[in-house]
Amino acid sequence: MVKKLRENRKNKKGFTLVELIVVIVIILVLSAVMVPNVLKYVEKSQKANCKADAGTILVDLQAQIADLYSTENITVTLPTTAAGATVTSVAAGATQVVPKNKNEANYTVTDGEVTYFSYFNGKFNAIWTKDVGWSGTCMD
Repeated sequence: MVKKLRENRKNKKGFTLVELIVVIVIILVLSAVMVPNVLKYVEKSQKANCKADAGTILVDLQAQIADLYSTENITVTLPTTAAGATVTSVAAGATQVVPKNKNEANYTVTDGEVTYFSYFNGKFNAIWTKDVGWSGTCMD
């Protein structure tokens, strides 16, 4: 009878419960190490996307302002930019406004050139000033 039990045990194929638990624990440890790194890369890519969008809008805005100042009619209002952001002018000398609505940009124009620009993509702010350049929470 003991001989028959040993033979039956040798013929069984598959994994034991302990082996399965060890594999699951190894997978959990590896995922616990990887998740923070993946999240860091996701946030870094979102910041880069914010800066790229802000740069596109700023270049578009500067081109439109240069075009407006090169013509006789400077009273034309700037339309929504190609990047799809709502652009609002801030009066010269006013306290600078950081936008709060998703895909909103504010700017200040002094003597025909942009001196202050801010953009908010829903998570990060990008701020550009003539003297400092880029700053804000989406900058490294």
